[in-house]
Amino acid sequence: MRFGTALILAFLLTSPATMAIADCGAACDADKDGVVDAIDQCTESEPGAPVTMRGCAHDTDSDGVPDYRDNCPHRPAHSVDAWGCPIGREIPLLGVNFEVNSARLLESSHAALDNAASILRDYVDLEAEVAGHTDNQGSAEHNRRLSRQRAEAVRLYLVGAGIEPERIIARGYGESRPVASNESEESRSKNRRVVLQILGGQVDTQTD
Repeated sequence: MRFGTALILAFLLTSPATMAIADCGAACDADKDGVVDAIDQCTESEPGAPVTMRGCAHDTDSDGVPDYRDNCPHRPAHSVDAWGCPIGREIPLLGVNFEVNSARLLESSHAALDNAASILRDYVDLEAEVAGHTDNQGSAEHNRRLSRQRAEAVRLYLVGAGIEPERIIARGYGESRPVASNESEESRSKNRRVVLQILGGQVDTQTD
């Protein structure tokens, strides 16, 4: 019995996995997440990312996007974008503009917003996110705040037009999701935008 126990112990001490742990030093934790590779189930975690005891990033809604990168951490969905939010129909609010460096809507924006309100009234099961975006001029924090304020201004306009407030959320993304290069005023103007992201329900905005 003692011989058998000694044999098993000798095998464990000389197994490749055990010897690797003993000899590899810092390489035992290749992604430096605090979990050794021998038990790390996600050996390519981003450096510094918070992980579970198994070495995998927390993913509260199980959508494949780790919580530290997830802008919608409590909204599970089968299809999400790189920021963890549901992929849905996006309706650009063309013609919606604001005073410079402000969340005050220009009067010329009313026609586009009235059209958006009409769509939401026609499709009563729709839930939408008003997403605000900016160019890269100014600090990232300022741009996030400004984009959020602009998205909220649009949301309040839609609520004032009769849309139930629980159907619309406002979110500001600042300069983090450009659609153009920001290298010229023309391209920056494309990045300064507000869109309706459909989160639930169906809508068809195609015209004949």
